[in-house]
Amino acid sequence: MEQKGQDGLREDVTIVPVGGLTNLTTFVALLGGNQLEFVVLHDYAGKSDQKLEELIKQKLIKQRSLLNYAMFRNGVSAKNTVLQSSDVEDMMSEKFYLSIFNKAHNKELASKQITSVDLPNGDRVVDRLERYLKDNGVQLRPSGGFNHYKVANYLASNPVTSSKIDKTTFNSFEQLFKKVNELFD
Repeated sequence: MEQKGQDGLREDVTIVPVGGLTNLTTFVALLGGNQLEFVVLHDYAGKSDQKLEELIKQKLIKQRSLLNYAMFRNGVSAKNTVLQSSDVEDMMSEKFYLSIFNKAHNKELASKQITSVDLPNGDRVVDRLERYLKDNGVQLRPSGGFNHYKVANYLASNPVTSSKIDKTTFNSFEQLFKKVNELFD
């Protein structure tokens, strides 16, 4: 964002990965007890989550502080629309994510390039990739599927210049950062 002269995520915002919604209650209790402001950004499974609803009922978090990836998917800030199940990977265009996936797993895939056309239908790119790998007998790890962190680590270790990020991916994160920044104003 900043390379393109636009606002990124505020510098006074710290990202704290909590390892999923199962760990969220503990972190909210710890952070809230210190009078810190926070926003929760989570995967979206197509319906509201009971743990999040409980946190709202207990007034440990405000409804407006709950964001999910589906709200910003495809570069549009979704309001009053049907949201698709989404993970952080779905914030990127499928083409962009698959290019990173293919590079991260180049050796295991023997340089084969998986494309959108190869994937079965569905909402989440991660789920579609896992089904593709299983259906085609491609084993990237002994337990099946693939290590999502390997793809993220590849991207972090091989940063992409802003000119290489497609518009959909850029817009998704731009909308997310704007919303988070707005919540801290």
